[in-house]
Amino acid sequence: MRSGIKMFAAVVVAAAVAAGSPAAATADEWDDLVGADGLKKMAAAAPGAAARPAQPRKVLVLTEAKAAFDAAAKNRGMKFVPHAAAPHCAKAVAILGTRTGAYEATITSDCGVLSADGLAGYDAIVLANVYLEGKCYKVPRDLKEADKPIFEARRKALLGFVADGKGLVGIHNAACEALGWPEYNRAIGGTHRGLAWYAHQAVPVKLDDPASPINAAFGGKAFEVRDDIYQFAGPYARDACHVLLSVDAAKAPASMTADRPDRDYPVSWVKTCGKGRVFYTALGDNPATFADAALLAHLLAGIRFALGDLAADTSPGKRLPAEERFTPMPGWQVLFDGSNLDAWQASDQHKQSWVVDDGIIRYDGKAGTLQTKESFRDYMLRVDFRLPRKADSGVFVRDNMQLNIWTWSMGSGEMWEHRRGAATGPYVPASCQDRAVGDWNSFLVTVKDDRVTVVLNGKEVISAAELKAKSKAGPIGLQRHGDPIEFRSIYIKPLTAEAPKPPADDHPPE
Repeated sequence: MRSGIKMFAAVVVAAAVAAGSPAAATADEWDDLVGADGLKKMAAAAPGAAARPAQPRKVLVLTEAKAAFDAAAKNRGMKFVPHAAAPHCAKAVAILGTRTGAYEATITSDCGVLSADGLAGYDAIVLANVYLEGKCYKVPRDLKEADKPIFEARRKALLGFVADGKGLVGIHNAACEALGWPEYNRAIGGTHRGLAWYAHQAVPVKLDDPASPINAAFGGKAFEVRDDIYQFAGPYARDACHVLLSVDAAKAPASMTADRPDRDYPVSWVKTCGKGRVFYTALGDNPATFADAALLAHLLAGIRFALGDLAADTSPGKRLPAEERFTPMPGWQVLFDGSNLDAWQASDQHKQSWVVDDGIIRYDGKAGTLQTKESFRDYMLRVDFRLPRKADSGVFVRDNMQLNIWTWSMGSGEMWEHRRGAATGPYVPASCQDRAVGDWNSFLVTVKDDRVTVVLNGKEVISAAELKAKSKAGPIGLQRHGDPIEFRSIYIKPLTAEAPKPPADDHPPE
């Protein structure tokens, strides 16, 4: 098996050179990142021969380089770290083409290939768990004037390639590209807006279109996955794409982060873009996903659809009926649901720096701390946050007691006023549970009887730490610390003095 894989790697490198794509790295770097055992499992799970295309097909697989992983290991606070499953994703796509004869794949990590000449001869682009930020675009505040022509040319080449009739396949992180490129967002069909369920949970998935050939591998039956499940913001909508798979929300496990009002959590969809075809799947956070036979067959069918070799219905669907949505949980009070800052004290100066945009509070780091109008004493608080780069911020509870949000190695949740420089103890997180910079995190904070418990991304990091100053009720605060930060989905559940500590997977209403 290993010798066959080496032969395959040589074929990919030769194809890259022939296509004129950058050869800064060989296919062996992704072999090394995946490992021999991982490659063997993917090859064993890949389907056999598929229907041969009417003409030879070539697919460009864009992913992350080994150099990006090396850089991330040295600098935890870098803006975007490469996705751990990106090499598995890229190799799986290439193996599927080789095993079935459906296409020939070229793997690269260099976005310099995104030009009219670089894309000539390719029939589809697969974005294999890759972040395009920094490669094809930057948010305006980070964009240098000299770089504009480079990024504009790459963006034009990618979107023009699809609009002119070619294929685009997005896998998992390919939906994390909305911050500075809305045109791409519309092309792919949605914007990643945090995690609804995590990979340690078994999440039920239903077939929204059992008759689609892209879903043929599932035999018309629902199934479970253990993979990070995204929730999406605009422009995702069922009436703008054709949903293939989605979470069966009525049967899904409890989640403190699944908070779409319509409880619509798509997993895969197809759509058109100009004359081109788009297939997207949110699966792919877990490397094991790329060794699952049914999911690999689903991915292969989606790629063949994007190539134009597998006909499938792309007609837009309808929004979910009310009976398929969850009933809001009682007792939770909205502090921010994506619409406005009515629950917060916001001066004219604050309003310029604390801006609500696309359901998110975006803070530029310039104005003062934002506080709620109402004060609270015993409660359970849910706050989602995202650091767009290496930064420092926090959430204030009771009388300005800080729970740190930052990129320090100890992790978020640290109680700065109480720690007093100690490296361990009840005020220091038990473990670092922060997700990568640029991804969403969720605090679930319980403040009761002068004790504070902090659950970060489903793991308890501060356990019933005592507040040294016995404080009265106070407002909730989002800290100003001179760094940009984003917040969303902020809810509070007041607790009575007799109320027991709620479970960590309790979650707020929609």
